[in-house]
Amino acid sequence: MRTVIVDDDGLVAISLKTILEAQGIEVAATGNDGKEAIELYHQYHPDVLLMDIQMKEMSGLEAAEQILIEDAEAKILFLTTFSDDEYIVKALRLGTKGYLLKQDHNSILPALQAVYSGQTVFGTEIISKIPELLQS
Repeated sequence: MRTVIVDDDGLVAISLKTILEAQGIEVAATGNDGKEAIELYHQYHPDVLLMDIQMKEMSGLEAAEQILIEDAEAKILFLTTFSDDEYIVKALRLGTKGYLLKQDHNSILPALQAVYSGQTVFGTEIISKIPELLQS
């Protein structure tokens, strides 16, 4: 599985890269904002794009929207510290394949593998919010 990691915190991106590569995941590149995410997606065509939401220049949500317009089959997994309802709803509407909180770090590798195999994944805290969000 080839991934691209995009996070505006360089330490987080490098740490994730190190952890994933130790587990046999190929990390083709890392980036630090939404514009770079789009460029790296076009350049590497990753199996899964692992991306933060709030970033400088362009957010992960904006980048995901552009990528999914061009490639509806893109597998984008959000990894963020924000469990804001608005972000979750937008991610669902865009058709991204997952939404995890960084605090749930033990779920990152299984979530990547699940998204790669075609599943949609949400962290525990996110799953508990979905019924309420669907009603509103």
